[in-house]
Amino acid sequence: MKNKMSGVVIARVTNPDDPQGQGRVEVNFPWLSEDNKRWISVASIMAGNDSGAFFMPVKDDEVLVAFDQGDFDHAYIIGFMWNPQHAAPSQDHRQRMIRSKNGHTIRFVDSTPVAGNKGALIIEDGHGNTLTMTNSSVRLSCNGRIELNGISVSIQGREVAPLGGVI
Repeated sequence: MKNKMSGVVIARVTNPDDPQGQGRVEVNFPWLSEDNKRWISVASIMAGNDSGAFFMPVKDDEVLVAFDQGDFDHAYIIGFMWNPQHAAPSQDHRQRMIRSKNGHTIRFVDSTPVAGNKGALIIEDGHGNTLTMTNSSVRLSCNGRIELNGISVSIQGREVAPLGGVI
């Protein structure tokens, strides 16, 4: 009879680079007495052939593992954990965000709707360049040069000359 494991357990990522390119990560179960590394598939909110939501853990991240019908040899990563060593990216429950290890962030800031204000959508890269959208403005901030490229560009309905000139 195979080893059975009921419920879910915590594991630690030891290698995020799947040598077979199957969307798996190698984990170790630190609560087992022996070194017990194995490659495990990562469940996603959306997955298909060359498509889906791709958010993979990195080395030393804690992951939550479940087992198909309790079979220890058929495990799946169903979530990721914050802990005292790996803090959540925000302490504000009104913020929803996606943030990469390099600080690239998409932040949904909900507020109590007052006079049309529903909060903001903020997109920021790891360099500090931001696009902020609120009920009263859209602001683009850049640490360098801003380039607009397109077949045509207009500002308040006025065409901007593609080769320069006064706006």
